Amino acid sequence: MTASRKYLAGIAVVALFLVSCKTNKGRSGLLERGDEWMSWNKTERNRYVLGYLDGYMTARHTACVAADTLFEVGQPHQMGDEQHPTEFPSGRCLASVDEYSRFKFVNSAIDFSVYVNPISGFYAKHPEYRDIPIPFLMDFLSDKKCSTEDELFQMARKGKLHIPS
Repeated sequence: MTASRKYLAGIAVVALFLVSCKTNKGRSGLLERGDEWMSWNKTERNRYVLGYLDGYMTARHTACVAADTLFEVGQPHQMGDEQHPTEFPSGRCLASVDEYSRFKFVNSAIDFSVYVNPISGFYAKHPEYRDIPIPFLMDFLSDKKCSTEDELFQMARKGKLHIPS
């Protein structure tokens, strides 16, 4: 009798686990996509961009600093040249990885409108592309790529901003 109770308890735990892990299929298509972005107010959109940029810059720095270890800093290498004046792999990495430097400081606040406005305009004017995730648009709003809603639209039309399945 004790074994069957343990067996039933185990089944109950597994069933509860499966029920609690079930995702809401109706909402999953909206996560980090245009419909969700358009439902946010200005503060929420700014907070998203701040979080994205914070994560990007932290990862960029961490990965490039790791290059010094991976590529034997302190060993006799001649990696620098006129276009890359440092011999340190981390410096060359940081110089080659794209940045997000177009935000501004207004009074004591950071103005992210240079990123928020193109995304908002893109999703508002082109609802057929609302399934393109926000991070894909943010990637294309880096310094070396796009800067306007129209440029994002051109990238989407060319198939460079694809809608994941």
